[in-house]
Amino acid sequence: MTERQLANVTRSDLHARSAAGAICLLPIGSLEQHGEHLPLLTDTLLAHTVCLRTAELCERDVLVAPPLWAGFSPHHLRFGATVSLSQETFLAVVREVAQGLGALFSTVVVVNGHGGNRGLLSSLTLELGLRVIDYWELAPDTARELFVRDGGSIGHAGELETSLVLAAAPDRVGAAAAGFVPSPAGDSLLYGPDLGESGVIGDPHAASAASGAAFLEACSVALARLLEGDGAA
Repeated sequence: MTERQLANVTRSDLHARSAAGAICLLPIGSLEQHGEHLPLLTDTLLAHTVCLRTAELCERDVLVAPPLWAGFSPHHLRFGATVSLSQETFLAVVREVAQGLGALFSTVVVVNGHGGNRGLLSSLTLELGLRVIDYWELAPDTARELFVRDGGSIGHAGELETSLVLAAAPDRVGAAAAGFVPSPAGDSLLYGPDLGESGVIGDPHAASAASGAAFLEACSVALARLLEGDGAA
């Protein structure tokens, strides 16, 4: 079986695969509170999972870098259980990691798993020409079909994210508390600082492993098609 995780290949393997046209996916997430029922690493876990599944689906050679686990999460700090980089540090870390990977691969694609990272990552697309993809935006029609209670919104530890973790790592999902903030349709909440009293946006009680598995598959297939279709997304 072909090794898909960059951290596990040797120097000579990397040189050979890079020279033959391999591309690199860089997952980026966060370490922050996700209510009482999901792990702190949820965003990182899900971005990494989509990257690994995509690499297995692609006909072309794809290697997945170790995920960056700390993101920009100041709006979560009041709940505790959160590590947030400053804007300057986050940009510097992503810039230097992406540039380092860019010296090894002709193409590097960032796969983001945390809404709070989006604004800062968009600046790097202008500065470096870095391609950034938010995994949950890869299959919006499927999200609306599967996650009806939350209107297809990613929310925060709500129906969608809880379903994904139930599919990807069910042993890490606990019992959700009763309170949550209803999730508006769309993704406008990702630029808003208000997480209410619960720190959860969307209804985690509506989650299901089957819906999560279907959405993970849809996102991975969509990303694989992008990578195959235009030479590296």
